[in-house]
Amino acid sequence: MFLFIWALAAASPAQRPQMPHKRPGRPPLVLSLPDVSDDVAATEAKPPAPVRRALDPQPTPPARSTQPLAYPPLLSASRKPCARGCLTPVEAVTFADTVAPKAGIAGEFDLTIASVGERQGRYYLNSEEDYRERNCLSIVMTPDIAQTLVGKADLETLAVRMKGKRIAVQGIARRVRIDLTDRGQSTGSYYYQVHVVVTDARQIAPN
Repeated sequence: MFLFIWALAAASPAQRPQMPHKRPGRPPLVLSLPDVSDDVAATEAKPPAPVRRALDPQPTPPARSTQPLAYPPLLSASRKPCARGCLTPVEAVTFADTVAPKAGIAGEFDLTIASVGERQGRYYLNSEEDYRERNCLSIVMTPDIAQTLVGKADLETLAVRMKGKRIAVQGIARRVRIDLTDRGQSTGSYYYQVHVVVTDARQIAPN
């Protein structure tokens, strides 16, 4: 050992073996950072752009999608309604109002039918006696769906068979504007309803 150290000391710098400065093993971590000098200069040269708030009164309209709406999986006989949780009519209305008019709330909704109605060839199952009630959730269906549910596309039959029943409905709750008319003419007044449109009878199940 003494001879080896003496030999290294006696050797010239060019003849000395180069000792590694780093431990062998994992290579060092190299972070490549972008040059931000231009960005800083640009930031100092002009004021920052105003930040658009989430509730901007004039938001940029989103691009229209040509893809059909993706509805939740339909109920089946082997699946228990509300197994993953349901929204009440009040929750559905509240959430639908929050995301309107750009979007709706997809999920499963638990309600007891308080009234039924018919308008312009569509049938309605309402969670409130007065469908104009602020927290009313309305299930909208075509005559074909009504016939599948109760055996006949008739308002009286639908009322007898469905009123007072508790159901679970899968779909998308959307806020809809209802314009008030007088003798076929618009009065300029309106209000909002929240609808869940049923396109398949399997979206509805007793709960």
